[in-house]
Amino acid sequence: MRMKVVLFIIAFMVSMQVVATASDIGIGVSPGNMSYMLAPGSSAEQSLYVINTGTETATYNVFIDDSTYSSWFTFSVSSFELKAGENKEVKVTLNVPASAKEDVDCKIKVPCTVPGGDVGTGIMIPVHIEISSSGSSSSGKSSSGGSSSGGGGGGSPEPASNVEARELSQQYVTAGSRARFNFTEDATCVKYVEFDAKKTLGKITTIIEMLKERSTLTSDTPDGEVYKYLNIWVGNEGVATPENIENAVIGFRVDKTWVMENGIDVNSIVLAHFDGEEWKPLLTKKVKEDVENLYLEAETTGFSHFAVTGEKANETEKNMSAAPVTRAREKLKESAENLESTATKSLEEGGSGFLAEIEGYEEKLRDLYLALIHSLQEKSWYPGAAHNDTGTEN
Repeated sequence: MRMKVVLFIIAFMVSMQVVATASDIGIGVSPGNMSYMLAPGSSAEQSLYVINTGTETATYNVFIDDSTYSSWFTFSVSSFELKAGENKEVKVTLNVPASAKEDVDCKIKVPCTVPGGDVGTGIMIPVHIEISSSGSSSSGKSSSGGSSSGGGGGGSPEPASNVEARELSQQYVTAGSRARFNFTEDATCVKYVEFDAKKTLGKITTIIEMLKERSTLTSDTPDGEVYKYLNIWVGNEGVATPENIENAVIGFRVDKTWVMENGIDVNSIVLAHFDGEEWKPLLTKKVKEDVENLYLEAETTGFSHFAVTGEKANETEKNMSAAPVTRAREKLKESAENLESTATKSLEEGGSGFLAEIEGYEEKLRDLYLALIHSLQEKSWYPGAAHNDTGTEN
């Protein structure tokens, strides 16, 4: 009897250890499905991101779950380890045989296990291959990421040829929480994305794409000098909407070297968002700076295409310098109109206050002229300015 109790306790302890290990394992992928359109004998490459959504280091394998088509695919890496929260880019290259005639559907399988353990999990990624008889080929497009826990990920419609760098972050988002996606690898200029969740959205993948050129999905170029073009995708389509999130901000950095080499006014740097029709500058503020970078934060109501822009300092100064002159001109015009009105009224009434009014406006006009000349001297627009500067240097 005593031996049975001991065996039961041992079995119970082992089972509890297995359950705990299973809960520590997690896997997410982006995209959640892939598609290609290729002519026989051609090839194309797409990126697959594998994410460790668990709390323990795990081993991941990538392969085709159908031996018939395994020879069609090659992977840049087929086995690797990821620490908790890390992700890995796997280049998936498809080589369609010259003899291929019909469309193909298969799956990429990504299982994961804890090193030294027998418990694991995995995920399947559907792949559709359309065989093009016309000879045209396309790398296709990927959409909607996935996770073994049922979370959402984001796919990108941006052509891979225009993507300079990409980084992912994944979080479980619950109603009433402040979700923060940190990007610690510094692959792009975006440092974090934050928002308040109105609803429980589950496990969400946020993807940052830093582009080589303006997105092919935008119709024009934003105003000012462009530092970087970006795509920011949060979850599946329809997730990051005003109905689901609010108070969203994007934290990003700008290299001071770019600012100095291009003569950019620091106060003019903004994050612009393309709303589907035009570029609109977002409310942007500087948070901090260090020796190499400026760190800024912008408020946004949505996610898609963005650009970090700034204006050259001389253009900003020109606009600001014109402001005092404009105000002085408006005041002079107003005073002249008031003087004309007073003179007309006094003459019509035959009052004795006309001369007194003239003397009063004479003082006002003299003060305005002096203020205007002083402003022009400060901006080196008045002949006496050069003389005053020379005197100061002496």
